Amino acid sequence: MHRDIIQVPEKGTYKWQLFNYWSDEFRQTHADHSAYIALNFAGVLDTCRSKLFTLIQHHRQQASKSAACERHNRAIARLQNTMTGAAMAYESGFRQH
Repeated sequence: MHRDIIQVPEKGTYKWQLFNYWSDEFRQTHADHSAYIALNFAGVLDTCRSKLFTLIQHHRQQASKSAACERHNRAIARLQNTMTGAAMAYESGFRQH
């Protein structure tokens, strides 16, 4: 298989900054996509989705009636930043397109 070598622009130039930005963006998007595919093929997305939504719902209920509102909001943010949360976010974005 023949692969063309990508010439990296000279470091410090505007073209290098653009190249650096877009290569990082590609790596992140590719990593999110791979995580989603892996979780989907492993058959765990439905279970994870259910558990994630249950936990988020619990923390939202506690945040609305509790003096520890900030703690529950931080818990929700942590849940949404997990691998499962990232996969769910990716999946919802994927379905909208």
